[in-house]
Amino acid sequence: MGRQLSPACLVLIVGLLTASQPAAAWNAAGHRLSAAIAWRLMSQPLREGVGKVLANHPDHAVWLKRSSTLDPAYAAFLEASTWPDDIKRDKRFHDADEAETPLLPGFSDMARHRNWHHVDHPLGPSTKRERSNGELDTRLADLIENVGSDTAGNDQRAISLSWLIHLVADMHQPLHVVSRYNEEGQSDDGGNAFSIDNPFHPRRRSMTLHSYWDDLPGPPWLRGQRLEAAASSLMTLEKNPPTAGTIRQWINESRQLAENVAYSGLNEETPTLTASYHEKALQTARERVALAGKRLALLLEKLLIPASVPRGTLNR
Repeated sequence: MGRQLSPACLVLIVGLLTASQPAAAWNAAGHRLSAAIAWRLMSQPLREGVGKVLANHPDHAVWLKRSSTLDPAYAAFLEASTWPDDIKRDKRFHDADEAETPLLPGFSDMARHRNWHHVDHPLGPSTKRERSNGELDTRLADLIENVGSDTAGNDQRAISLSWLIHLVADMHQPLHVVSRYNEEGQSDDGGNAFSIDNPFHPRRRSMTLHSYWDDLPGPPWLRGQRLEAAASSLMTLEKNPPTAGTIRQWINESRQLAENVAYSGLNEETPTLTASYHEKALQTARERVALAGKRLALLLEKLLIPASVPRGTLNR
């Protein structure tokens, strides 16, 4: 029998084994890892509250059928974390430039809302910058209000919670808050139009900078014991309890990391990533995924635990 890898090694290695996926957000592994970390920090009353809300989601029964997790509340929480990306491949839903699909019970609309996943603050020398159609910041603020509201419909509150879990993680991906512009005013679309040579991928060297960063947390299939081992490793990155912060703070952090890490040294056309760049990117991605999970737990505690219950009840 082969020697088992440590959780720390697993997190570093699985980032190299990702399959080709369209660039969208942290891949499924990144979102599940943030959710798994948040769940570990959540108190039992908060877990029960989250499970109660998500039980009203129109796709809740489907989530439980495809999950091997025994705890239905945790299973729903993990599945909800990837649901806003899952619907991009779901024929029940439609893109903005497509004919509307039939409205199904429990949903207020069937749009995929691709522009909710990003907001592109400009980087670069050009003053000829197009206005971004990304709505990550404004939508996240609306979702926080909806999840915290007692008057929202049960199914709509469950859908809002799913989006909230997902977008908190998206906000911590540096290339989801910026686009780099050249002197002619052309945008690289958050790294989606910026090709790189990645010698650290075992099968696919040619990719975009955005897809490279999306895949850093691990392979999309990461689940079960491997997911839990990776989450345990990430939990140890920062011992000090994080502050929840604000949406503006999250954006500013990601923007600085985009400028100082994600785009650092990548000035030529189709640059080849160096070992030092790759090591720094892996570490940054791990830290951001972990921080997103910790902040998500703090945010949900504020939104879903009644004001009569003393704060600070997370499992720190």
